[in-house]
Amino acid sequence: MKFYNDDNNEKKGDLDNEKSVKESEKNYKKVKQISKVTLNEFEPGIGNTTNYNDDGPKKCVGCGKELHMKDERLPGYVLDIVKQDYCLRCFKIKNYNRLVEQDINDKDFIEILDNINKENENIRYYYVVDIFDLPGSRLEWLEKIISKKEVVILANKVDLLPKSVKSKKVLEYLTEYFRDSSLKNSEIILTSSIKEEYVYNLILKLRSVKYDQYIIGISNAGKSSLINACLRLNQQIPSIVTSKYVNTTLDKIKINFTKDNYIYDTPGLIKHNHIAIATAPSYWDFFFFQKEIKQVTYQLFKGQTIFYGGLAWFSFVDNQLLNDKNKELRVGFHFYINKRLPLHRTKTLNSLNYFKKHRHSLSPRLKDTNFEFITHEFEFDKEENVDIHISGLGWINFNSHNGMKISITVPKTEYGVTVKKLKPLI
Repeated sequence: MKFYNDDNNEKKGDLDNEKSVKESEKNYKKVKQISKVTLNEFEPGIGNTTNYNDDGPKKCVGCGKELHMKDERLPGYVLDIVKQDYCLRCFKIKNYNRLVEQDINDKDFIEILDNINKENENIRYYYVVDIFDLPGSRLEWLEKIISKKEVVILANKVDLLPKSVKSKKVLEYLTEYFRDSSLKNSEIILTSSIKEEYVYNLILKLRSVKYDQYIIGISNAGKSSLINACLRLNQQIPSIVTSKYVNTTLDKIKINFTKDNYIYDTPGLIKHNHIAIATAPSYWDFFFFQKEIKQVTYQLFKGQTIFYGGLAWFSFVDNQLLNDKNKELRVGFHFYINKRLPLHRTKTLNSLNYFKKHRHSLSPRLKDTNFEFITHEFEFDKEENVDIHISGLGWINFNSHNGMKISITVPKTEYGVTVKKLKPLI
């Protein structure tokens, strides 16, 4: 694997792409490019082998789309098909972190899976779920489709959990979590593209079979980042384009770890039920991040509300605990969030006015000032330790008691933001 910082060694195709970026964006601000990589492995037939056999149209090694010179607005566009390996879209994402949206809908993905299942008898699927957003990253209809084949569940981004949380406990939790799923008998592996010990375990798994393997899941679950981490640890070139934006990968990309062991990266499905849908992409760093999550604890009386920036809010609605002297006791609520996400406390009666007054100054905030809201109410009839998950924002852990009422208010979107009660993870 060779790294170049010398401009004389950069591929001319990359320079042509850069020229196109500059011409198409007049307000372009130059970004320094560090450690450009060639796509020439030491040994032919390993690494990103998208175009290795040269038996069809050339494809982008970053997103998998067929390269063309017809329309700059479409994914797969290049100035020179022979000289360039990345399409202009991937070049923008990879080098300038530019957002170029392209949807992969559920229907198209189902068609891809149907073709895969029909063409191949032996298949292993790696089903990636986000440990920070378990309810939001699960797709039960997808689980039913792939359950007829061999499936390994990859619980990704375990590096986000506090270091005090034991892996054994997380695996036990996930086994229980998938008990009612069609994948209940599947092997579960903890993964992270950041920590080498998790990457190494995944590489061993990937190299254990010589038949087709596919990595699947929703956008931003970390599929492509995992493959790049495996390539890097396997002394190969991490060539797949990754970003905080959805749908970076648009078609199948074949990756060979040896000549006999390979995996296909697949397009990520849209996060229909994620709160990021209600915000501008400029705020997505609050939802897709790489730092360990933070625990923030509030001792609340009934009638108090906690705001997540300008996006959503949690309210302790009713039924305060009393001590022996009939004095009200505070209840502890533990918020597990991105460290950068600001929380604000106010009175529940004032919550809507608070939002209307500060919605333009709060960050992150909704992309539309006219958003309607929907409130999810939870009432408890016993003492138990529970988590309330909000897709994209993390979860709230607390001990409930008989008659306790809490609510979560989120923006109303086309498919709804997932808000779900689960057993405690931590």
